[in-house]
Amino acid sequence: MQSPLEREAEANGARLRSRASGSLDQLREALAGRDTDEPRHSRLRAAMLDLMAAGVWPAGSKLPPEKEMAQAVGLSLGTVQKALNRLTAAKVLVRRHGHGTFVAGGGNSDQLLHFRFVGDDGKALVPVYAEALDRKQTSASGPWSDFLEGATSFIRVRRRINVAGEFDCLSEFYIDAVRFEKLLAVPFPDLHRVRLRTLLAEHYNAPTLSLKQHAYATEFPDSVGKFLKQPKGRRWGLVLEILSFTHHRSPVSFQRIYIPAGARQLDIPSPDLASA
Repeated sequence: MQSPLEREAEANGARLRSRASGSLDQLREALAGRDTDEPRHSRLRAAMLDLMAAGVWPAGSKLPPEKEMAQAVGLSLGTVQKALNRLTAAKVLVRRHGHGTFVAGGGNSDQLLHFRFVGDDGKALVPVYAEALDRKQTSASGPWSDFLEGATSFIRVRRRINVAGEFDCLSEFYIDAVRFEKLLAVPFPDLHRVRLRTLLAEHYNAPTLSLKQHAYATEFPDSVGKFLKQPKGRRWGLVLEILSFTHHRSPVSFQRIYIPAGARQLDIPSPDLASA
């Protein structure tokens, strides 16, 4: 006779198998709708991206085993592996030895790359703390409206980024107000500590899968300089602009960060040239 724990484990296993079977059926349908002139691995990769974008495989979810996928869609194991390898190289998927293949963007990505300030020892990173200042819907245009194609209304979240209690940076984060309308209902205190890209990944199926980054030194607007407590005539610093993309290289967020002159050394991780 099974114990309650054994019965629960068996029921959970049955649910997982049913969910995996359903996703494979949807993958087969998505693949059938692709242009047959494309190479097989390209069609499969595009069909998998369609399922991710539709929320069938949200960020952090585990994919069915390769052999089951190959059998379900009627392709060779090599073709499936080639599609998976391409998606892994593009950082859409993450492979964990002995555990399987997972959709990236489930909260473990490098969300703090832009605030890696180096400590006095030249090695350790100093702590940073985020505080939400305001959240509003705006139709103002700017580089965010050029990047977020087709959007005419935006949610802007401004946050103070305090670095080790020594100085502040200012972050302005823009997303499409129609697509992410529910973010306006998130309790304001939740915006203090949460990583905004993680929130988009986990609750809106919009993980950040790639970035473009621009940096330039400039004189800050007076409003920014005053906020950062810079004396008049010395309101200079570094501006970082981060353009984030999700599934199918679709633009998902625009972020502008103001870092005052004279701040700590900023660590910028080197790209992985071996996988480029």
